[in-house]
Amino acid sequence: MNKSECLSEKISSRTVGLLILPLALLLGSIGFVIVPVLGVFFALPLFVLSGMFLVAPESKVCKLILGKSDA
Repeated sequence: MNKSECLSEKISSRTVGLLILPLALLLGSIGFVIVPVLGVFFALPLFVLSGMFLVAPESKVCKLILGKSDA
């Protein structure tokens, strides 16, 4: 693994998160209008998944390559 692969890993996880976020917003808003409890129930996991992709930490290998410390 090299620096460019670390950068592409970070960009790809952020991209997936940004693609899931509008889907969650759309599903949540449509679901909230039609059936409020079920809409939130189905959209909430997508919000969580999107957030996990957006704030995903770098892998330990990338931290070593880029020389970043944990502190």
